[in-house]
Amino acid sequence: MIFSKKAYIVYILTLVLLMIVSYFTLDIRVAHFFLADANTYEPIGDFISIFGESHWYIGTAVLGYFFFKFYKKNELYQQRFLFLLYINLFSGIISLFSKWIFGRIRPWGMRNGNEDYGFLLFQNWDMSFIEKMKYHFTTLADAPTTYSSFPSGHTTTVFTAFTFLVILFPRYIYIWLSFAIVLSCSRILANDHFVSDIFAGILVGTLSTIFLYSKLRKKIEKLS
Repeated sequence: MIFSKKAYIVYILTLVLLMIVSYFTLDIRVAHFFLADANTYEPIGDFISIFGESHWYIGTAVLGYFFFKFYKKNELYQQRFLFLLYINLFSGIISLFSKWIFGRIRPWGMRNGNEDYGFLLFQNWDMSFIEKMKYHFTTLADAPTTYSSFPSGHTTTVFTAFTFLVILFPRYIYIWLSFAIVLSCSRILANDHFVSDIFAGILVGTLSTIFLYSKLRKKIEKLS
């Protein structure tokens, strides 16, 4: 482990608390604010969000690995790019799995005066378990993009990259953090995510990266 167990617990509890507080106090208000002037905010958010798409980081990892394996051989950089690939795939899988489990509708659900809000997972308790699961996954299959707000996949990717950069280049942490915050907040401007989705993405991205680093740490530190 990189940090103490106490530090991990405090970190996790803090982000979970922020998610809960945001869900009940901020999410709807912030979403309504940006939805009210979507023509202004969405293009900005969509443009900035491009830099938070996972294929950039996965592609960089693959190209970097092969470059340092076959062209300019360097075992250290091979492992670093391989680590970047692993953490993006790992955090991405967790994010996608969580989206399908929670089934949270995006802020789009509140357009045109609608008040669709919440998680499919926590709805329809009057149904039997089988009926609830059938409805849950049928709804997701019919509208997979609409019900995939939690956590933010872009934020997961961005904070995966952020943690990766902090591990390798800790002296520039404030630069990495600045970029990560801007890219993550763009998802709110684009009306694709609520505030609590961002906190969830931060949690998934950072913890999944730290977890894999703890498993690969000996090999990476030996090389470096």
